[in-house]
Amino acid sequence: MYNMCVSTIKDYRRALFQANQDLARCLVRRQKIDQKVARLRALINHLEEVCAVRDRKHFENRVEPVVKQSLNKGITESARVLLKESSLPMTAQELKESMEARKIDVSRYSNPLAVIHTVLKRLVQSGEVKVVPGKQGGKAYQWVSTTDKLLAELQQSGISISHQQDHPKERK
Repeated sequence: MYNMCVSTIKDYRRALFQANQDLARCLVRRQKIDQKVARLRALINHLEEVCAVRDRKHFENRVEPVVKQSLNKGITESARVLLKESSLPMTAQELKESMEARKIDVSRYSNPLAVIHTVLKRLVQSGEVKVVPGKQGGKAYQWVSTTDKLLAELQQSGISISHQQDHPKERK
């Protein structure tokens, strides 16, 4: 009876380990998909701008409500959206330029860059954004996706993330 219990516990632990490994592999795949979605959104935005040159009136009729809605959003929400869409880290200056390119009015602030820095600091403190090394040794900021958070939790719990095939060969 004792041997059966030990064997069962080992089986459960092995199943738990395998399930954690499968979850980690799925999260890595999901992260890659999230990055591809962000790149596609950026491409779509760029293509919409290119198409707008050819048909400005049609573009303005479609985009005007979106622009007005963006203007009604706060600078924090705008920063969130832009950082989520970007697959690459952004500096505060790049974030400001992206906001201006999207017709988000930052001129209402006497020092827009200082406001953006404050917003980024709050987003870092809340865990939504992380600071990463930027170009020329400066700071850049990157959105922390749900997948990133889950992977970090798995790593903190001591689960290693292997990049094996979906169905690794079992050892005998």
